[in-house]
Amino acid sequence: MYYLGVDGGGTTTAFLLIDDKGTIVSHKMKATCHYVQVGIDGLQNTLNDGIAEVLKEAGIVLSDVKYAFLGLPGYGEQLADMTRIEEAVRNVLQGVPFTCGNDVEAGWAGSLACQPGINIVGGTGSIGYGKDQSGHGARAGGWGYYCGDEGSGYWLGKKVIALFAKEADGREDKTALYEIVRNKFELARDFDLITVVYEDLGMKRNRVARLALLLHEAAKQGDPKALEIYAEAAYEFSLVVKALIKRLDFKRDETIPVSYSGGVFKAGDYILKPLKDLICQEGVRLVEPALEPVAGAALYAMVLSGRPADEAIVANLKAEWERVCS
Repeated sequence: MYYLGVDGGGTTTAFLLIDDKGTIVSHKMKATCHYVQVGIDGLQNTLNDGIAEVLKEAGIVLSDVKYAFLGLPGYGEQLADMTRIEEAVRNVLQGVPFTCGNDVEAGWAGSLACQPGINIVGGTGSIGYGKDQSGHGARAGGWGYYCGDEGSGYWLGKKVIALFAKEADGREDKTALYEIVRNKFELARDFDLITVVYEDLGMKRNRVARLALLLHEAAKQGDPKALEIYAEAAYEFSLVVKALIKRLDFKRDETIPVSYSGGVFKAGDYILKPLKDLICQEGVRLVEPALEPVAGAALYAMVLSGRPADEAIVANLKAEWERVCS
C-alpha cells in the first residue's frame, strides 16, 4: 500500500507518495493551494492536479492509497473554512482515508520524524507547532501577514523595503543592502522602488517574501542592519518556542528537541545562531531537520494509518529524498 503526503505553503504545494518501506514512488510540485489566495475551488483544483500527477507517475490508482495527510496553509484558523476545506479534500480523495492539518504539522512531522518536540516554520508565513510525549499538540503564531507572521519571509521582505526607504532618504546610514536593492531592480531613482513593490511585485505575499533573499545577500556582505533583522526574527521565533513549552506537558527531565523548516532558515547561521542563543537556556536543543516537510507529511500519513514509522523507515525515506533531489 501507499501513503500520500501533501505540504502546502504560501508559494508552492508539494506532493509525495511512499510505500510501506519509506521508498519514494512519486514526487510533484504545484503552485500554492492556500485557499485565502486561490479560493476553495483553486485549492481543490491544485490538489486534483497534483494528486493525479503523482498517481500517474507511480502507475497506481487512487484506491491504492491507504492514507493521506494534507498539511494545508490556513487550516484550523476559521471553523467555517475548515469544513469547506475538508469537503474539497473529500471530493478529491474519493473515499481514501485522510487527515487535514495545518502545514505547520507537516513541518513538525518532517523535522522531528513524527517524534515529540517543537518545530518552527519560517516560510512565506511563520508558525510553530509541537507535540509532547502524551501526543498533545499545540500551535503558536500563524496569525497571518496582517496580524502577525513575525520572522517569516514576508515579514523579512517588508523589513528590506522599510530599511531601503530609510537609507535612501538619510534616516539611516547606507549599508550594503541599499546597493543590493538598487542593483537588483535597476533603479534609476530610489523612489522607483515604490513602482516595483506596487506593480512588479503586485504587493503579493510570495513575491514580497522573495526579497528576503536580498537580506541574505546583505548579511553575507557583513551588513550590520541585515544581521540585526535576522536577530529580530530569531527573537520572534524564540517567543513561539517558549509559548509552546508553556502550553505542552514535556517531561521535565528530558531536553526538548526544537527544529525548523521553511525558506527563511536557508539563511543558516544568520538566523540559527541567534535563535540557538535565545532558546538553549530554556532546556531545549536545536536540531537539524530529519526530513523535508512533504516527506514528513507522507510519514505522518503512515503513522496515522496505524503503522509505526520505525528508524529504518525514516532512514530509508531520508536516503530516498536525497536520491530524488540529486
